[in-house]
Amino acid sequence: MPKASYAYTSRLNLFLTMEQGEPYDSLVRRANMAARAGAQRSFDQDLLITEVVINVTGENSDGIAVPVLNLRVSRQEWSQQPVTEYWATYFRGAAALLESSGSSF
Repeated sequence: MPKASYAYTSRLNLFLTMEQGEPYDSLVRRANMAARAGAQRSFDQDLLITEVVINVTGENSDGIAVPVLNLRVSRQEWSQQPVTEYWATYFRGAAALLESSGSSF
C-alpha cells in the first residue's frame, strides 16, 4: 500500500516598522521584498507545502499597526509567476492610518 503524502499551507506573519519620515510607498516596497523572500524560502525549504499565506503588517512610530499586504499563492502559481505584486492583496487604507503620525483620535 502506498504511503500517504500530506500537503499543507505555510503561514507567515511579518512585521515591519516604518522609519522616521519614510514614505508609505517605500514601506510597501519593503513589504513586497519581505513577502517574496518568505514565499520563496517556504517553498524551497519544504516540498510538501502547496500554498503560502503571508501577512505583512506595518507599524509607525506612534505604535499604530495595520496590515499592508496579504500574499496567498500556490506553489504552481508561484513557479509560473514568482512576483509578489501579481498575487498580493494590498490594503489601501493602511497608508492613511500609518501616515497619521502625531494626530489625535
